[in-house]
Amino acid sequence: MSNRPPATLDWFILLLLAAVWGASFLFIKKSVQIFNPIQMAMWRMVMATAIYLPVAMLFWSKIDWKRWKSLVIVAFCGSAIPNFMFAVAQQHVSSSLAGVLNALTPLFTLILGVIFFQMVFLREKLLGVVLGLAGAAVLILFNSSSAVSGNAFYAALCALATLCYAINANVVNRHLRDQHPAGIASAAFVITGILFIIGLWWSGGWSAARAHKDGLEGLGYIFYLAAMGTVGGSILYFWLLQRTSAIFATSVTYLIPIAALILGSADGESIGFTDLAGTGVILLGVYLARK
Repeated sequence: MSNRPPATLDWFILLLLAAVWGASFLFIKKSVQIFNPIQMAMWRMVMATAIYLPVAMLFWSKIDWKRWKSLVIVAFCGSAIPNFMFAVAQQHVSSSLAGVLNALTPLFTLILGVIFFQMVFLREKLLGVVLGLAGAAVLILFNSSSAVSGNAFYAALCALATLCYAINANVVNRHLRDQHPAGIASAAFVITGILFIIGLWWSGGWSAARAHKDGLEGLGYIFYLAAMGTVGGSILYFWLLQRTSAIFATSVTYLIPIAALILGSADGESIGFTDLAGTGVILLGVYLARK
């Protein structure tokens, strides 16, 4: 794990990731209005696999294929499982709320890092963890302005998805730090790509794209998610993990809620006091946990 202070380039990557991933929640919301969550997730994974194939060929000799178990975790915990969870959740919660709850990633990264990856934990960080989880509980249980009231289960799915991201961050930081960022991401999808192709066929995604009147538009939304959110974002993210640390890299979620709230509001979503208060508590918790 790198102990050097983040450089200017690291902060630029952080801001770029926030913009790319902040917009992803809006595109997820739009795509699940056309495809069901499984179809949407499978289309996203298949498109990402197709984009990654030439990248994998370029880095083939530099990839340590013996670490295939870690690469499978990257494919599923870093992309497939949370993509599906967010798709299911965003049929019932707003893109703004999904983006805010995504800010739990650094907290879960810290918790899992301490329990399973020998990360040092100071008692001063405990307050940050408690505050962050409390802010998430407020949004999940009491947020009526984002139509979450009565749908706490779906909001909780967003939180569970961030647990997957935290597993991914710790695995990459612990077991794949010496691998090229593009090699990590592309190898993960090469190993698991056939499963996503089968899943797309099984879910009826092929026929849904042809049968739905907005199928082509939906594929456009998913292409953004695959090309920018999954492929481009993952490569930048793994690069940032290697240049800095798991905690700094996952702190991109400080900025993702801001982007998600702005874009959600522009798309007509209601942003109430509970949204802002819960977001503030979560981000304060993340800040304290990272000090």
